[in-house]
Amino acid sequence: MDEPRDLLMTAYRVLGRSLNLHRNAAIAVRLAVPALAGAAVLVLTFDQQAHWWTPDRKGTDVPAELPRWMRDVLAEADGIRARPLPAGRWPLPGGTEHDGHGVVVRLSCAYQCQGVLVLLRGADQPAAADADLSLAARFAAPVSNAVTAALLYRDQVRLAEILRAALLPAPLPSVAGIELASAYRPAREAQRIGGDILHVESLDGESALCALGDVCGKGVEAAVAGNRLRMSLRALLPVTRQPLDMLNLLNEATFDPEGADVTQFATLLIGVVRVLPHGGALVRLAAGGHPPPLVVRHTGVVRAQQIGGMMLGADRPARFAEAVIRLAPGESCVLYTDGVIDAEGGPRGTAFGQQRLVALLTEYAGRPAAVVAERIEQSTSDWLHGADHDDIAVLVVRASS
Repeated sequence: MDEPRDLLMTAYRVLGRSLNLHRNAAIAVRLAVPALAGAAVLVLTFDQQAHWWTPDRKGTDVPAELPRWMRDVLAEADGIRARPLPAGRWPLPGGTEHDGHGVVVRLSCAYQCQGVLVLLRGADQPAAADADLSLAARFAAPVSNAVTAALLYRDQVRLAEILRAALLPAPLPSVAGIELASAYRPAREAQRIGGDILHVESLDGESALCALGDVCGKGVEAAVAGNRLRMSLRALLPVTRQPLDMLNLLNEATFDPEGADVTQFATLLIGVVRVLPHGGALVRLAAGGHPPPLVVRHTGVVRAQQIGGMMLGADRPARFAEAVIRLAPGESCVLYTDGVIDAEGGPRGTAFGQQRLVALLTEYAGRPAAVVAERIEQSTSDWLHGADHDDIAVLVVRASS
Protein backbone atom coordinates (compact mmCIF):
# COMPACT_ATOMS: atom_id res chain seq x y z
CA MET A 1 0.00 0.00 0.00
CA ASP A 2 1.34 3.44 -0.91
CA GLU A 3 0.64 5.22 2.40
CA PRO A 4 1.82 8.73 1.35
CA ARG A 5 -0.26 8.55 -1.83
CA ASP A 6 -3.30 7.32 0.10
CA LEU A 7 -2.90 10.15 2.62
CA LEU A 8 -2.74 12.79 -0.10
CA MET A 9 -5.72 11.36 -1.97
CA THR A 10 -7.72 11.31 1.27
CA ALA A 11 -6.73 14.90 2.03
CA TYR A 12 -7.81 16.18 -1.38
CA ARG A 13 -11.05 14.20 -1.26
CA VAL A 14 -12.13 14.98 2.30
CA LEU A 15 -10.99 18.60 2.44
CA GLY A 16 -12.75 19.31 -0.84
CA ARG A 17 -16.16 18.35 0.53
CA SER A 18 -16.74 21.31 2.82
CA LEU A 19 -16.53 25.10 2.74
CA ASN A 20 -16.57 25.32 6.53
CA LEU A 21 -13.22 26.69 7.69
CA HIS A 22 -13.27 25.23 11.21
CA ARG A 23 -14.30 21.80 9.96
CA ASN A 24 -11.56 21.74 7.33
CA ALA A 25 -8.90 22.90 9.80
CA ALA A 26 -9.89 20.25 12.34
CA ILE A 27 -9.86 17.54 9.66
CA ALA A 28 -6.42 18.64 8.45
CA VAL A 29 -4.72 18.23 11.84
CA ARG A 30 -6.50 14.93 12.48
CA LEU A 31 -5.32 13.57 9.14
CA ALA A 32 -1.77 14.61 9.99
CA VAL A 33 -1.75 12.59 13.23
CA PRO A 34 -0.37 9.93 13.28
CA ALA A 35 0.30 9.71 9.52
CA LEU A 36 2.84 12.56 9.55
CA ALA A 37 3.57 13.28 13.21
CA GLY A 38 2.73 12.53 16.81
CA ALA A 39 1.05 15.92 17.20
CA ALA A 40 0.06 18.77 14.91
CA VAL A 41 -0.91 22.43 15.15
CA LEU A 42 -2.50 24.47 12.36
CA VAL A 43 -2.34 28.26 12.77
CA LEU A 44 -4.13 30.79 10.54
CA THR A 45 -4.04 34.56 10.90
CA PHE A 46 -6.78 36.65 9.27
CA ASP A 47 -9.11 39.47 10.30
CA GLN A 48 -6.43 40.59 12.80
CA GLN A 49 -6.78 37.35 14.77
CA ALA A 50 -4.80 34.15 15.07
CA HIS A 51 -6.83 30.94 14.98
CA TRP A 52 -5.24 27.62 15.89
CA TRP A 53 -6.28 23.97 15.91
CA THR A 54 -4.88 20.74 17.32
CA PRO A 55 -6.60 17.36 16.95
CA ASP A 56 -8.53 17.96 20.19
CA ARG A 57 -8.41 21.72 20.81
CA LYS A 58 -8.95 25.03 19.07
CA GLY A 59 -8.44 28.62 20.11
CA THR A 60 -8.22 32.26 19.06
CA ASP A 61 -5.55 34.81 20.03
CA VAL A 62 -4.24 38.10 18.79
CA PRO A 63 -1.27 37.49 16.43
CA ALA A 64 1.14 39.21 18.82
CA GLU A 65 0.48 36.47 21.38
CA LEU A 66 1.73 33.73 19.07
CA PRO A 67 5.19 32.35 19.87
CA ARG A 68 7.92 34.48 18.33
CA TRP A 69 9.29 31.70 16.16
CA MET A 70 5.84 31.07 14.70
CA ARG A 71 5.34 34.76 13.92
CA ASP A 72 8.65 34.71 12.06
CA VAL A 73 7.52 31.76 9.93
CA LEU A 74 4.19 33.47 9.16
CA ALA A 75 6.03 36.62 8.08
CA GLU A 76 8.05 34.82 5.43
CA ALA A 77 7.35 35.14 1.71
CA ASP A 78 4.44 33.23 0.22
CA GLY A 79 4.94 29.69 -1.00
CA ILE A 80 4.68 26.19 0.36
CA ARG A 81 8.00 25.43 2.00
CA ALA A 82 8.74 22.73 4.56
CA ARG A 83 11.76 22.78 6.82
CA PRO A 84 12.95 20.86 9.86
CA LEU A 85 12.24 22.12 13.33
CA PRO A 86 15.38 21.26 15.36
CA ALA A 87 15.23 19.57 18.72
CA GLY A 88 14.34 21.83 21.62
CA ARG A 89 11.49 23.16 23.74
CA TRP A 90 9.08 24.91 21.38
CA PRO A 91 6.32 27.16 22.76
CA LEU A 92 2.96 26.59 21.08
CA PRO A 93 -0.35 28.49 20.92
CA GLY A 94 -2.57 28.05 23.94
CA GLY A 95 0.32 28.25 26.41
CA THR A 96 1.70 24.74 25.83
CA GLU A 97 5.18 23.57 24.85
CA HIS A 98 6.61 20.73 22.81
CA ASP A 99 9.84 19.01 23.78
CA GLY A 100 11.23 17.49 20.63
CA HIS A 101 11.55 18.29 16.95
CA GLY A 102 9.41 18.26 13.83
CA VAL A 103 8.56 19.94 10.54
CA VAL A 104 7.08 23.36 9.95
CA VAL A 105 5.23 24.11 6.70
CA ARG A 106 4.28 27.58 5.52
CA LEU A 107 0.82 27.34 3.90
CA SER A 108 0.20 29.09 0.60
CA CYS A 109 -3.25 30.65 0.93
CA ALA A 110 -4.32 32.60 -2.16
CA TYR A 111 -6.11 35.04 0.09
CA GLN A 112 -5.59 37.64 2.82
CA CYS A 113 -4.51 34.94 5.24
CA GLN A 114 -1.26 33.56 6.56
CA GLY A 115 -0.96 29.98 7.72
CA VAL A 116 1.50 27.52 9.16
CA LEU A 117 1.22 23.78 9.80
CA VAL A 118 3.49 22.41 12.52
CA LEU A 119 4.09 18.64 12.58
CA LEU A 120 5.64 17.56 15.88
CA ARG A 121 7.68 14.52 16.90
CA GLY A 122 9.02 13.44 20.26
CA ALA A 123 12.70 13.78 21.13
CA ASP A 124 13.08 10.01 20.96
CA GLN A 125 11.79 9.81 17.38
CA PRO A 126 14.01 10.08 14.29
CA ALA A 127 14.52 13.48 12.70
CA ALA A 128 12.64 14.37 9.53
CA ALA A 129 14.27 13.13 6.33
CA ASP A 130 13.99 14.77 2.92
CA ALA A 131 11.09 12.45 2.05
CA ASP A 132 9.26 13.63 5.18
CA LEU A 133 9.75 17.26 4.21
CA SER A 134 8.49 16.57 0.69
CA LEU A 135 5.40 14.75 1.95
CA ALA A 136 4.64 17.53 4.45
CA ALA A 137 4.84 20.15 1.69
CA ARG A 138 2.59 18.07 -0.58
CA PHE A 139 0.10 17.55 2.26
CA ALA A 140 0.01 21.32 2.85
CA ALA A 141 -1.27 21.90 -0.70
CA PRO A 142 -4.83 20.54 -0.18
CA VAL A 143 -4.90 22.18 3.26
CA SER A 144 -4.05 25.53 1.67
CA ASN A 145 -6.68 25.03 -1.03
CA ALA A 146 -9.36 24.17 1.55
CA VAL A 147 -8.52 27.20 3.70
CA THR A 148 -8.60 29.53 0.70
CA ALA A 149 -11.92 28.17 -0.56
CA ALA A 150 -13.51 28.40 2.89
CA LEU A 151 -12.41 31.99 3.43
CA LEU A 152 -13.56 33.04 -0.03
CA TYR A 153 -16.94 31.43 0.58
CA ARG A 154 -17.21 33.11 3.98
CA ASP A 155 -16.63 36.52 2.42
CA GLN A 156 -19.07 35.82 -0.41
CA VAL A 157 -21.74 35.01 2.18
CA ARG A 158 -20.91 38.20 4.07
CA LEU A 159 -21.09 40.24 0.88
CA ALA A 160 -24.44 38.70 -0.01
CA GLU A 161 -25.75 39.59 3.44
CA ILE A 162 -24.51 43.18 3.11
CA LEU A 163 -26.12 43.47 -0.32
CA ARG A 164 -29.31 41.92 0.96
CA ALA A 165 -29.53 44.37 3.86
CA ALA A 166 -28.92 47.31 1.53
CA LEU A 167 -31.32 46.20 -1.19
CA LEU A 168 -34.25 44.84 0.78
CA PRO A 169 -37.20 47.22 1.25
CA ALA A 170 -36.91 49.58 4.20
CA PRO A 171 -39.40 49.36 7.10
CA LEU A 172 -42.70 51.06 6.29
CA PRO A 173 -43.23 54.54 7.75
CA SER A 174 -46.12 55.55 9.99
CA VAL A 175 -48.68 57.85 8.37
CA ALA A 176 -51.61 59.16 10.43
CA GLY A 177 -54.94 57.93 9.08
CA ILE A 178 -53.39 55.32 6.77
CA GLU A 179 -52.50 51.69 7.44
CA LEU A 180 -49.57 50.33 5.46
CA ALA A 181 -48.44 46.72 5.34
CA SER A 182 -46.24 44.72 3.00
CA ALA A 183 -44.97 41.26 2.19
CA TYR A 184 -41.76 40.60 0.29
CA ARG A 185 -40.31 37.26 -0.76
CA PRO A 186 -37.45 37.17 -3.28
CA ALA A 187 -37.06 34.24 -5.63
CA ARG A 188 -35.57 31.28 -3.76
CA GLU A 189 -32.64 30.76 -6.08
CA ALA A 190 -31.53 34.38 -6.00
CA GLN A 191 -29.72 34.47 -2.65
CA ARG A 192 -32.71 36.12 -0.97
CA ILE A 193 -32.22 39.23 -3.11
CA GLY A 194 -34.90 40.08 -5.64
CA GLY A 195 -35.76 42.53 -8.39
CA ASP A 196 -39.16 43.57 -7.08
CA ILE A 197 -39.39 47.21 -6.05
CA LEU A 198 -41.24 48.07 -2.86
CA HIS A 199 -40.78 51.57 -1.54
CA VAL A 200 -42.94 53.71 0.75
CA GLU A 201 -41.95 57.12 2.04
CA SER A 202 -43.82 59.53 4.28
CA LEU A 203 -44.18 62.93 2.64
CA ASP A 204 -45.69 65.25 5.23
CA GLY A 205 -47.16 63.09 7.96
CA GLU A 206 -50.56 62.93 6.24
CA SER A 207 -49.50 61.53 2.87
CA ALA A 208 -47.07 58.99 1.51
CA LEU A 209 -45.32 58.04 -1.70
CA CYS A 210 -45.81 54.39 -2.63
CA ALA A 211 -44.02 52.50 -5.38
CA LEU A 212 -44.26 48.86 -6.31
CA GLY A 213 -42.77 47.29 -9.40
CA ASP A 214 -40.90 44.45 -11.00
CA VAL A 215 -37.53 44.75 -12.74
CA CYS A 216 -36.93 42.23 -15.50
CA GLY A 217 -34.46 39.57 -14.41
CA LYS A 218 -33.64 38.05 -11.04
CA GLY A 219 -30.96 38.07 -8.39
CA VAL A 220 -28.32 40.67 -7.64
CA GLU A 221 -28.44 42.39 -11.06
CA ALA A 222 -32.21 42.92 -10.87
CA ALA A 223 -31.97 44.00 -7.22
CA VAL A 224 -29.33 46.60 -8.03
CA ALA A 225 -31.44 47.92 -10.92
CA GLY A 226 -34.47 48.07 -8.62
CA ASN A 227 -32.47 49.92 -5.99
CA ARG A 228 -31.34 52.38 -8.65
CA LEU A 229 -34.99 53.08 -9.48
CA ARG A 230 -35.77 53.59 -5.80
CA MET A 231 -32.95 56.07 -5.40
CA SER A 232 -34.02 57.91 -8.55
CA LEU A 233 -37.57 58.05 -7.25
CA ARG A 234 -36.43 59.63 -4.00
CA ALA A 235 -34.29 62.12 -5.90
CA LEU A 236 -37.37 63.24 -7.85
CA LEU A 237 -39.37 64.22 -4.76
CA PRO A 238 -38.00 67.79 -4.60
CA VAL A 239 -38.87 68.15 -8.30
CA THR A 240 -42.39 66.72 -8.40
CA ARG A 241 -44.82 64.66 -6.34
CA GLN A 242 -47.08 63.84 -9.25
CA PRO A 243 -46.94 60.09 -9.98
CA LEU A 244 -47.39 60.49 -13.74
CA ASP A 245 -44.58 63.05 -13.95
CA MET A 246 -42.36 60.76 -11.92
CA LEU A 247 -42.94 57.85 -14.29
CA ASN A 248 -42.09 59.96 -17.31
CA LEU A 249 -38.90 61.28 -15.71
CA LEU A 250 -37.84 57.80 -14.64
CA ASN A 251 -38.42 56.55 -18.17
CA GLU A 252 -36.23 59.32 -19.55
CA ALA A 253 -33.47 58.23 -17.18
CA THR A 254 -33.71 54.49 -17.86
CA PHE A 255 -34.48 54.33 -21.59
CA ASP A 256 -31.53 53.17 -23.67
CA PRO A 257 -32.31 52.50 -27.36
CA GLU A 258 -29.10 50.49 -27.74
CA GLY A 259 -29.17 48.81 -24.35
CA ALA A 260 -28.91 45.04 -24.18
CA ASP A 261 -29.40 44.79 -20.43
CA VAL A 262 -32.80 43.30 -19.63
CA THR A 263 -32.81 45.04 -16.23
CA GLN A 264 -33.48 48.39 -17.92
CA PHE A 265 -37.09 47.22 -18.30
CA ALA A 266 -39.54 47.32 -15.41
CA THR A 267 -43.22 47.44 -14.65
CA LEU A 268 -44.07 50.02 -12.04
CA LEU A 269 -46.89 51.57 -10.05
CA ILE A 270 -46.25 54.92 -8.39
CA GLY A 271 -48.85 56.35 -6.07
CA VAL A 272 -49.37 59.19 -3.65
CA VAL A 273 -51.89 58.48 -0.91
CA ARG A 274 -53.20 61.23 1.33
CA VAL A 275 -55.72 61.38 4.13
CA LEU A 276 -58.99 63.16 3.40
CA PRO A 277 -60.20 65.82 5.88
CA HIS A 278 -63.40 63.97 6.80
CA GLY A 279 -62.01 60.43 6.81
CA GLY A 280 -60.85 58.00 4.18
CA ALA A 281 -57.98 58.45 1.76
CA LEU A 282 -57.28 59.44 -1.82
CA VAL A 283 -54.83 57.38 -3.87
CA ARG A 284 -53.43 58.81 -7.10
CA LEU A 285 -51.73 56.05 -9.08
CA ALA A 286 -49.67 56.11 -12.26
CA ALA A 287 -48.97 52.81 -14.00
CA GLY A 288 -46.34 51.51 -16.35
CA GLY A 289 -47.32 48.05 -17.58
CA HIS A 290 -48.00 46.69 -14.09
CA PRO A 291 -50.78 44.31 -12.97
CA PRO A 292 -53.84 46.35 -11.93
CA PRO A 293 -54.25 47.19 -8.24
CA LEU A 294 -57.21 45.64 -6.47
CA VAL A 295 -59.61 47.92 -4.60
CA VAL A 296 -61.34 46.26 -1.64
CA ARG A 297 -64.57 47.97 -0.60
CA HIS A 298 -66.09 47.66 2.87
CA THR A 299 -68.96 45.68 1.32
CA GLY A 300 -66.52 42.94 0.33
CA VAL A 301 -66.61 43.84 -3.35
CA VAL A 302 -63.15 43.65 -4.95
CA ARG A 303 -62.52 45.44 -8.22
CA ALA A 304 -59.41 45.56 -10.39
CA GLN A 305 -58.53 49.17 -11.15
CA GLN A 306 -57.47 49.00 -14.79
CA ILE A 307 -54.92 51.73 -15.49
CA GLY A 308 -52.75 50.48 -18.36
CA GLY A 309 -49.58 52.18 -19.50
CA MET A 310 -46.50 50.68 -21.08
CA MET A 311 -43.43 49.11 -19.52
CA LEU A 312 -40.78 51.44 -18.14
CA GLY A 313 -37.68 51.68 -20.32
CA ALA A 314 -39.35 50.27 -23.44
CA ASP A 315 -39.72 53.42 -25.51
CA ARG A 316 -39.35 57.19 -25.50
CA PRO A 317 -41.63 59.03 -25.29
CA ALA A 318 -43.65 56.44 -23.37
CA ARG A 319 -47.38 56.23 -22.78
CA PHE A 320 -48.28 55.91 -19.12
CA ALA A 321 -51.68 56.18 -17.49
CA GLU A 322 -53.12 57.47 -14.23
CA ALA A 323 -56.13 56.81 -12.02
CA VAL A 324 -57.54 58.27 -8.82
CA ILE A 325 -59.04 55.95 -6.20
CA ARG A 326 -61.08 57.16 -3.25
CA LEU A 327 -61.06 54.88 -0.22
CA ALA A 328 -63.71 55.12 2.47
CA PRO A 329 -62.63 54.32 6.04
CA GLY A 330 -61.74 50.62 6.26
CA GLU A 331 -61.29 50.19 2.50
CA SER A 332 -58.02 49.10 0.91
CA CYS A 333 -55.99 49.29 -2.25
CA VAL A 334 -53.77 46.26 -2.79
CA LEU A 335 -50.69 46.46 -5.02
CA TYR A 336 -48.85 43.27 -5.99
CA THR A 337 -46.29 41.97 -8.44
CA ASP A 338 -46.92 39.20 -10.94
CA GLY A 339 -45.01 36.82 -8.69
CA VAL A 340 -48.21 36.54 -6.63
CA ILE A 341 -50.62 35.60 -9.39
CA ASP A 342 -48.04 33.63 -11.40
CA ALA A 343 -46.99 31.46 -8.44
CA GLU A 344 -47.32 27.89 -9.70
CA GLY A 345 -48.35 25.15 -7.31
CA GLY A 346 -51.45 23.63 -5.84
CA PRO A 347 -52.54 20.07 -6.60
CA ARG A 348 -52.12 20.49 -10.38
CA GLY A 349 -49.18 22.87 -10.64
CA THR A 350 -51.32 25.78 -11.87
CA ALA A 351 -50.91 29.50 -11.27
CA PHE A 352 -52.32 31.05 -8.11
CA GLY A 353 -54.10 33.52 -10.37
CA GLN A 354 -55.96 36.77 -9.85
CA GLN A 355 -59.23 34.96 -9.17
CA ARG A 356 -57.85 33.31 -6.02
CA LEU A 357 -56.35 36.60 -4.92
CA VAL A 358 -59.71 38.35 -5.35
CA ALA A 359 -61.45 35.59 -3.39
CA LEU A 360 -58.94 35.96 -0.57
CA LEU A 361 -59.39 39.74 -0.46
CA THR A 362 -63.16 39.32 -0.44
CA GLU A 363 -62.88 37.03 2.56
CA TYR A 364 -60.61 39.46 4.40
CA ALA A 365 -62.39 42.69 3.44
CA GLY A 366 -62.30 45.22 6.25
CA ARG A 367 -59.47 43.47 8.09
CA PRO A 368 -56.31 45.39 9.10
CA ALA A 369 -53.70 45.91 6.40
CA ALA A 370 -51.12 43.79 8.24
CA VAL A 371 -53.53 40.84 8.41
CA VAL A 372 -54.29 41.06 4.69
CA ALA A 373 -50.61 41.27 3.66
CA GLU A 374 -49.68 38.36 5.90
CA ARG A 375 -52.56 36.27 4.57
CA ILE A 376 -51.56 36.88 0.94
CA GLU A 377 -47.99 35.83 1.69
CA GLN A 378 -49.10 32.73 3.57
CA SER A 379 -51.59 31.70 0.90
CA THR A 380 -49.06 31.97 -1.92
CA SER A 381 -46.48 30.13 0.19
CA ASP A 382 -48.95 27.32 0.85
CA TRP A 383 -49.83 27.22 -2.84
CA LEU A 384 -46.19 26.99 -3.88
CA HIS A 385 -45.51 24.24 -1.36
CA GLY A 386 -41.76 24.79 -1.57
CA ALA A 387 -41.54 25.15 -5.36
CA ASP A 388 -39.36 27.74 -7.05
CA HIS A 389 -41.04 31.04 -7.71
CA ASP A 390 -40.54 34.55 -9.02
CA ASP A 391 -40.02 37.50 -6.70
CA ILE A 392 -43.18 38.26 -4.71
CA ALA A 393 -44.11 41.68 -3.34
CA VAL A 394 -47.38 42.99 -1.89
CA LEU A 395 -48.33 46.42 -0.54
CA VAL A 396 -51.64 47.01 1.21
CA VAL A 397 -52.82 50.62 1.62
CA ARG A 398 -55.85 50.94 3.90
CA ALA A 399 -57.77 54.00 5.04
CA SER A 400 -58.00 53.76 8.81
CA SER A 401 -61.46 53.03 10.20
